[in-house]
Amino acid sequence: MIEGIKIQGIKAPFARGVVMDRGIHYLPHSLTPQARNIRLRNGTTVRRNGYVKIAKGESDQPIDNLISTWDKLYAISGQQLYEVDFQKVNLIKKSNTKFGKNVNLLRYGSFIILLNGENSGCSYNITNGEIKNLAIDEWANPRLWEVFEQNIYLAWSGDKSNILYKSRAWRKNEPENILDFKGNGSEELSFRSKITGMVGTREQLFIRTEDTIEIIQQSEIWGIRNLISVPIAGMNEPANPKMVVKADDRVFFWTKENMMKSLNYVQWVSETSVGDVSHREGLSIKDFIEALDEDQSTSFGYYNRKNKTVHWHLKPKWEPYTTVVLVYDLDKDTFLVDTNKYFTCVVNHKIWYYAWSANEQVVYQDERGNADDGQAIQWERRTPKLSLGSPTTRKEWRQVSIYGEKQWDVEIFVDVVVEGKIVCVSKIEAKKQQISGFTSMPTATVPLARESWEWGISPFEFTITRGNLRARGKDIQVVLKGASWWDFCLTGLEIGYKELYEWDKTDRARPRQ
Repeated sequence: MIEGIKIQGIKAPFARGVVMDRGIHYLPHSLTPQARNIRLRNGTTVRRNGYVKIAKGESDQPIDNLISTWDKLYAISGQQLYEVDFQKVNLIKKSNTKFGKNVNLLRYGSFIILLNGENSGCSYNITNGEIKNLAIDEWANPRLWEVFEQNIYLAWSGDKSNILYKSRAWRKNEPENILDFKGNGSEELSFRSKITGMVGTREQLFIRTEDTIEIIQQSEIWGIRNLISVPIAGMNEPANPKMVVKADDRVFFWTKENMMKSLNYVQWVSETSVGDVSHREGLSIKDFIEALDEDQSTSFGYYNRKNKTVHWHLKPKWEPYTTVVLVYDLDKDTFLVDTNKYFTCVVNHKIWYYAWSANEQVVYQDERGNADDGQAIQWERRTPKLSLGSPTTRKEWRQVSIYGEKQWDVEIFVDVVVEGKIVCVSKIEAKKQQISGFTSMPTATVPLARESWEWGISPFEFTITRGNLRARGKDIQVVLKGASWWDFCLTGLEIGYKELYEWDKTDRARPRQ
């Protein structure tokens, strides 16, 4: 039986006095991603926040990268460094230096480190604007980076792609030590295959190579560094370095085989292992992933600390860039889908998250407001394909009841789909007055917007009766969608049907032989 479905046998006043089963579906969140552009909060489904434009450059060059410092936000566009001016809503050029293409940015203290895999890399001093080359081996051409135990680790490019460079230790009176990878206290670690990604937690540094996960962990008691190797299969290789995400003390990554996986470990207690997240039995998102492009080399992921969610910006088949976002909620262990977010990177700055446009020189503030850059948020909630009772026998679907709470001016479009074919199109109308009455089903929680707006958010109950629902088939799916500026939540779905067994002569929907 599908999770979240409760079946009751009841007698209902239908024709010929037949018994109708009623399936109650509480919109189970584990059967996902069935929701687009909405969020789950306190157990209910509500509209997600939008994004607003906060800066626009004068050039037609798109923004390649963003980085947050103490109180400023910097951007790379057209191979040059800019500062985001929040007051004047524009970009201020900080240097005429061309830093090359595909620049990665790292902040450490008062320095921004710029790497592109084509040269030795350089630093930009935030306080005085001075630019210096890194002290590192010639032809090292670093591109990957991570900070661990107050040191910078650099890796990857060319003939030295299997070497990890460790900077000198940071000192308060010698801050530029961290830019030196050749002096006393620096170190080189050599691995047997190419380094493909790095991510550090408070206790460990994970180095991804083509065939292993190498782990550096620092002993707080003895001060001894241990190097641990965990073999991995080729299918566990990250799609690209930006697809390795640190979420508090957990690590997630997206593979070249289009699978979301995790690194499972408990410091000093258990061995590190690779675990599956996206293809687990009972919580699989294979259908969603099958619509993705095999090449996710331009995709990226990040962790939203405030919402405890991991966001994967992914490229669907036949799309030019990342146009869909898979959102994984750590606390609820669920997936949702965002659309209309055409970003190429997202960065945390203070308490907000900022993104840049994929096709113009624009910076957005994400998770703010009730619209996507002035456009109403399009939302959709799809139930799974429900085969109530026996999944192999046909049913006569007789009634669909929808329960929830919403703002008075929200209208919800309802499609009923039987065996992949739309059999009924309806709409829950907006009412220019406060909704009266009470739902017969309890809501999961108090809606968040009850105190926010003039009319508040009130219960509603919407029923599609047998007169508008004349369909037979093995499974049924209900699609709820709309464009809303305000809040709503969906709390339950009730489906009435009659089982039509294989040899039931009353099944008149069958064509005559």
